[in-house]
Amino acid sequence: VFMTIRYFEKIKKRIAKLEWLIERESIDTEYDEDADIGNIGGSIVFKDGSVLHFKEIILREKKQYRFHYMDESYNLISRWDNAPHHKELGTFPHHVHLPNGVKENKPVKLIDVLDIIETIVIDRLE
Repeated sequence: VFMTIRYFEKIKKRIAKLEWLIERESIDTEYDEDADIGNIGGSIVFKDGSVLHFKEIILREKKQYRFHYMDESYNLISRWDNAPHHKELGTFPHHVHLPNGVKENKPVKLIDVLDIIETIVIDRLE
């Protein structure tokens, strides 16, 4: 049952697998077992100096998210979110902000973003 808590456990396991690339992390979760809703948020600083600020809110079937990834100087690399602006995009409300503008993007979860960032950090450290 309790899909939300299982999902948070999966996220924590995924982050644990990235420990070798992480300088420090701060993660908070809130969870209401009766309603099976919750949120997870925080920040991760990677060994290359890049930073991910994240927030994922789960209200049963509905998810709100914002994953803001920056370089060591806090310049935007990517920000994935589903805030209901950019109605002109075919993937509305899902989109990604890049240094050169906003693009269509499929819905993403924190684990998807961690997969992308893992590749970026490894490339930047080589």
